[in-house]
Order: sequence, then C-alpha cells, then structure tokens
Amino acid sequence: AYVQEHFGRLDILCNNAAVCFNDPTLYGKVPHTSFEQQAEISIRTNFFGTYKLTNKVLPLLLKSSSPKIINIASSAGRLAILKSHEKVALFTDPTLTTDKLEQYMLDFVTAVKTGLHAKQGWANTCYGMSKLGIIAFTKILARDYPTIMVNSVDPGYCATDQNNMQGFRPAERGAVTPLLLATTEQAISGRHWFD
Repeated sequence: AYVQEHFGRLDILCNNAAVCFNDPTLYGKVPHTSFEQQAEISIRTNFFGTYKLTNKVLPLLLKSSSPKIINIASSAGRLAILKSHEKVALFTDPTLTTDKLEQYMLDFVTAVKTGLHAKQGWANTCYGMSKLGIIAFTKILARDYPTIMVNSVDPGYCATDQNNMQGFRPAERGAVTPLLLATTEQAISGRHWFD
C-alpha cells in the first residue's frame, strides 16, 4: 500500500528474507528445533514468504518500464539434493506451474513431518529445499512474465547472523551480484547467478 500510494509502481524487488537452521538451536538463541519442525518453518518463511510477497506486488512491478526481481537463493538449492530422478523431473519440467510448485513444497513438508521424505526421494535439507523452490519459482516467473527481468542469485557463504558469522565471505561481497542485476540495463532473465 505504501509503494502504491507514494510511487505508483515498483521497479525492483529483491527477496532476501530467510531462516536457516545451521544449528538446531540457532546457536543457542532458541530451544532445539527438530528436523520435522524445521521443514514447515523453513518452507513457510523462505519459499512461501517470497512467493506471497512477489505475487502481491506483481501488479506494481508490471507498471514499471523496467521491472526486475532478484531472488536470493543458494547453492544449497541445487538439484543434486533431490534423491530421485522423479523429483528432479518435477522441478525441471518446462511446463511447471506455480500451483504445482506450491503443492510440491507442501508435499515436502508433509513427507518430513511423517518421516517419509528420504523414502520418497526428497532432500534431507529444509533450507536447501526452500531455495530449490525459489530457483524453480524464478524460472516460472521469467517464463510467465517476459516483461519482467527475473533472476536468482547465490551470494555465497557470507558471514551473517544467520550462520553466527561463520561464513567465509563478507556480506558486502555477497551483495555485489544482486546489485549488478538490479542496476544493469541488459535484458537477462531466468538465470541463476553466482559472482
């Protein structure tokens, strides 16, 4: 509402909110969080947070003369985390829709909660699955909204509060690629970037 009222359009959306249970207590900041609980929290925050915000502001992006979406993802979301060719095929299907993707992410959460995720070929990482979903969502948006430049980025393992400053790259370095994508005049869309 604020952007609509004060600007009438949105030129750049950079989605970067995420939670990652590198340590099941977030380095002593919260009580222990089981893997079964991590799934819903991670997917709800990282995937559905990005998904819902993006869909909410799409009308404002479409009013821009040069709209851009940059989704911060991770190499943790690579296809190799999936343990079956069937699951890989789901996420790489060129006709994948947001409705199907949304259902796959919910299916992962259910599989983790019931302890069947490994048997069903899902990944054994909630953070990785959330970022795999973000990368797939990016490709769908790029295909379905050709007037919007949409890309995902792996900033690298940056030292942030999320990992108790254990990352080996400064956050400033991780921000370079998203900044370049936000400011470029080239029409580049549907890709996943690192450095």
